[in-house]
Amino acid sequence: MRVAFLLSGEHPEIPKEEVKATLEALDVRYETLREMKSCLLLDLESFEGLPHILSERLSFTRSFGKLLGLFHCSEFPGALNELEKIPISGRFKATCVRVEGSCEWIGRKDLEERIGGWVIDNNEGAKVDLENPEIEIIAVITSDHVVVYLKEGEVDRSLFKVKEVSARPYAHPASMRPTLARAMVNLARARGGDLVLDPFLGVGGIALEILSVGARLIGVDINEKLVIQAKNNLMTYGFLEGYELRVGDALSLELGVRVDRIVTDPPYGRMSSSPYAPRELASKFISKVPDYLRRGGWISISLPKEFLDRRDFEDAGIDIVNFFDLREHRSLVRRIWVGKLP
Repeated sequence: MRVAFLLSGEHPEIPKEEVKATLEALDVRYETLREMKSCLLLDLESFEGLPHILSERLSFTRSFGKLLGLFHCSEFPGALNELEKIPISGRFKATCVRVEGSCEWIGRKDLEERIGGWVIDNNEGAKVDLENPEIEIIAVITSDHVVVYLKEGEVDRSLFKVKEVSARPYAHPASMRPTLARAMVNLARARGGDLVLDPFLGVGGIALEILSVGARLIGVDINEKLVIQAKNNLMTYGFLEGYELRVGDALSLELGVRVDRIVTDPPYGRMSSSPYAPRELASKFISKVPDYLRRGGWISISLPKEFLDRRDFEDAGIDIVNFFDLREHRSLVRRIWVGKLP
């Protein structure tokens, strides 16, 4: 089934790769049909049951659903007649989203009205209801094209807002925002029931997202105070089991088992409790990853861009699949590395 994903646009690559990685974690085969600004078109082997799962799982996606058509802006409005017809009875509305000023000569309201007319012309029982629709059709104007899809899933961003750093009982200046932490968990292909290690636990921001996708957690930090605060944060959000938190050194862990995934954001500021300089700590930790991660396991790790390069991971036997750069502020470009231990 052909599916369109309207992405958040917070980063040019992470939202697309988060969708693909999540599908891989769910064992859903897919083919990439097209990638555009803030929009991804995939052909999925199966879509049954996925809308609910993806709506709860993804963080950098706005909505998604069955692709009804794709056409170049120059083909508007005639191409609307070529959209895939679907049975619609009851209340519906059409919503247009424009990405970065694409095809400004096409009016959003005009496009919405024309799609509404197309639906009514092809469905006797359809009725426009802008306030309380049962069905919504989305038209995305992007990259000189118009993508039209039936919305079947939507990410509720308010669920991440309640976990914002400022909303937690215990916060830390270096804590990662929850949407990015969730994306890192998804990029690591974490599955429900997987055992996931965060060896630089901090106050538990990434831990919250690991548990939120149904994985099990081992969280470690060298600072006992942070471990206590992390536990309080997890309990505040209703997580009372499915994890083990401990005080320990990320460079000398005795886990007793190799984990399925590692997702972590090591300290790299002056507030680090480690006796090592942040860059040295990162390098030493990467060399220890094969001791902690099972073969075939994935790692997603965030570091300042200049700390490590691909060779550091390759020397540890880790195959880098992707990396993404994000400018956090003037003095910090965060690089998220995603790799696999073959």
